[in-house]
Amino acid sequence: MKKEVSQDIDTLIENEKRALVEECFREVWAELTEEAIDPALIAETFIESALKRLVLERGNEQASRLLAHFRELDEMGFLPSTRTLQ
Repeated sequence: MKKEVSQDIDTLIENEKRALVEECFREVWAELTEEAIDPALIAETFIESALKRLVLERGNEQASRLLAHFRELDEMGFLPSTRTLQ
């Protein structure tokens, strides 16, 4: 029971942290798009910067795991796609 409560608390804390990061991201995104910066450039720069930072702070293995996670999400159809079937 104690372990279950601990996991619930950890999940709540992680969700709060994710919400904070998302809020900060939306604010910066809005500021940059208001400056007429192309959203694709913003996204590419954010992703590159985040991966470089992750490598510096946690190593190549964690960055590779993150990229693999995004590939899996894409393969499962969880990421929006602009591909059209003909």
